[in-house]
Amino acid sequence: MLKVVLICDGSGRTALLAEALAGCGITLLAQLGPSPALAAQVQQLAPDVVLIDNDAPARDTLESICIASRASERPVVMLTADGRRDTIRQALAAGVAAYVVGEVPHDRMETLLWVAIERFALERERQQELATARQRLADRQWVDKAKGLLMQLRGLDEDAAYRLLRERAMQAQRRIGDVAREMVEVAGWLGKPGGPEVGPPAE
Repeated sequence: MLKVVLICDGSGRTALLAEALAGCGITLLAQLGPSPALAAQVQQLAPDVVLIDNDAPARDTLESICIASRASERPVVMLTADGRRDTIRQALAAGVAAYVVGEVPHDRMETLLWVAIERFALERERQQELATARQRLADRQWVDKAKGLLMQLRGLDEDAAYRLLRERAMQAQRRIGDVAREMVEVAGWLGKPGGPEVGPPAE
């Protein structure tokens, strides 16, 4: 059973929306109005979905709700009558997972929320994959720099330099990219003459 927190301004439409949620078998944990503590209240209630009726919160409050929702893996869905492009853009930029203009038929409410949950999960997965790919690229660049440093300092070939790095990472129980980065940064701080240029990997 879906659990929802409804953020609203207490209008008559909100009462109808709460009634529609109950009719779909959706548990309404709370109806909250705009306040500085809104994000903390939402986090404490831990709903599956945060449902915002007619962009009740101010923009900074909306952003704080979306940030808290991303951290706790729950989507924010906004129901509104405002179809202006700049308003839609601002809401999506803040992190709203679904922006719905107009009335939602009662028999489609649950489906709408489940679609928002799945889209939110897919977007998080995509972002995680992107972050992992970027981390791997950065690690590879640090490892290449560290291998070059070891080859110069110890007269090793590339394979031997990599094995030494890997052994050091295993002994320290750390990621090889972190060990390589630390080595290169220390070498740069010491200003080793003739060493490779030290700096963060290119983006």
